[in-house]
Amino acid sequence: MKGSYRSPWLLVILLILGGILGSLIGDLLSGIPALRILATARSIGLPVTTLHLDVLTLTLGFTVKINLFGVLGFILAFLIYRRL
Repeated sequence: MKGSYRSPWLLVILLILGGILGSLIGDLLSGIPALRILATARSIGLPVTTLHLDVLTLTLGFTVKINLFGVLGFILAFLIYRRL
């Protein structure tokens, strides 16, 4: 059914799982010299920042470490979501 409703939470869960599985595969294959360049990871995000107030301490930060296999996992997860 093309017009059926799909939950956006399902897309988020599939993207997270696709990224994790893709990154794990990239880490496992990084030992193979021919695939080492594909498994090179980059960190993207905001460093940890702490705001100290008298009553409250707030710590914020977000970092994503991603490689090419992780991107392929995101794409595959999105394609699976579109097929559902």
